[in-house]
Amino acid sequence: MLYHQRPVPFPPEPTVLVTADTGARASQLMKNPGVQRLARGLWVLREDPLSGLERSVLLQKHIGGPDAGLAVGGVHALELFRLPVGGTEAWVQPVLTGGKSGSGRNRNGGRADELAAARQRTELLWTHHRVQSQQRGIRIAISQGLPCLEGPWGGCIAHPVEVLARLSKLLAPWRITACLDAMISTQFVLPGSTTPVSFTRDHVEQCLDQLPPTSHGTARMRRAWRDARSPCWSAPETLTRLLIDRAGLPEPQLNVQVTVAGRTFILDLAWPEARIALEYNGAVHAREIDQYRDEMYRLGLLRDAGWDVSVLTWDDLRSPARREAWLTRVRRALR
Repeated sequence: MLYHQRPVPFPPEPTVLVTADTGARASQLMKNPGVQRLARGLWVLREDPLSGLERSVLLQKHIGGPDAGLAVGGVHALELFRLPVGGTEAWVQPVLTGGKSGSGRNRNGGRADELAAARQRTELLWTHHRVQSQQRGIRIAISQGLPCLEGPWGGCIAHPVEVLARLSKLLAPWRITACLDAMISTQFVLPGSTTPVSFTRDHVEQCLDQLPPTSHGTARMRRAWRDARSPCWSAPETLTRLLIDRAGLPEPQLNVQVTVAGRTFILDLAWPEARIALEYNGAVHAREIDQYRDEMYRLGLLRDAGWDVSVLTWDDLRSPARREAWLTRVRRALR
């Protein structure tokens, strides 16, 4: 099963002009509320400030000329796929590695400060000929040749496998696995393209084979890839599954379809033969009262049909006592 993702909302493409075509000086343009500075010598005719993603797409099109062969990379490329790139909490890595938390700034498995900085800059990859820029906040590197994808405003987006490999040193290992889980479990529709995009396991394997075999990014990706599963539709599902695995329990099936009382439900993690399931409830379940009511009704139907369903929240993953409680409950039920 693939999760059909909605595209990221994108406004109409604004006009970009060089300073000479505006009929004004740079100092005058800086004071004009209807003009945004894109880069040195480039201006956007729009009142609303550009998001980091919008800036990256426009720079990809206008830095180095139309034949430069640039593609949007970095965090902003992965934002278009809504991959769960994010930080991690200090407790996660030691639990998943049996207490081996590492040392220095990597002891939590990720680099929060460097990841935050990566969100603020534009990263582009050149594919045809070398392009350089000394402008602040712009980083340009050579692509490894993975196929690019059509993006918003006629832009070119670097392949998510290559982008994730480049960012992997900033991410906790389980976060890389969560991104790979989402990649092989989702049908994406990028803004500016009407053709859905999906990535099979074979395709991802082929892309990994094209990455430099001795690079640290490739090694991190291959380690995370061993833990990747489908269908998985959220980062907490990935983390819950990894906690179950590290506890020595049998691996659950993901997003299992169950029909009870004429209704079909999807269980986040389940052992169907034993009729045991775990449901992860995020913040939306607490905010949406209608969803909460339907959840309670659904749980009642499942339990009446003989399913042992436990509902987990983030605190159940984070708290050692609460985590051990539900793991023990599952272990006992599976016996």
